Amino acid sequence: MRPLSFAALASAAALLAVAGIANAAGRAAAAVPSQSDVLRLSSAHPIPTEVAGQPGPIRIDGCFSDARGTDGLTLVHHALRVTNTGDRGITAVRVRFTFYDAFGDVNAYRTNVAQAKLDPSQTVDRVNLAELSDSGPPARITCSVDAVRFADGTIVRTEPGGAPRRPL
Repeated sequence: MRPLSFAALASAAALLAVAGIANAAGRAAAAVPSQSDVLRLSSAHPIPTEVAGQPGPIRIDGCFSDARGTDGLTLVHHALRVTNTGDRGITAVRVRFTFYDAFGDVNAYRTNVAQAKLDPSQTVDRVNLAELSDSGPPARITCSVDAVRFADGTIVRTEPGGAPRRPL
């Protein structure tokens, strides 16, 4: 390709990109949501949720999940109660959620981090986590501890089977 042809093509592409950005910006500025453009979710539907076995410095005492949906998306909400069973303070817990379909097969894995300060032997209620599912509400969920960050910055992760790995 000749240098002049390349320069002409590059200039044309740049002009088209600028025109597209300006056009998109104009559309975005004109699109102001009205009162009728509110996202309406269905009422909450409980999802059977169980806690997987979990050795280590933290224990999930309870995990309760529900789902609300709209337009092919599902908002899955989890409320957890966790206890620090170790002897060091904890500043964050990453929880792993396994979503199962109606046939009992794994549909998806999700992890979510709770920035929760837990002193040794302390229990915290109402740790709330949520995520979107684009495949409808799961038939059942299993939750487990995926990783823990201690107050001193040390991180301990668990293996897929639940056994703790060496600290990082």
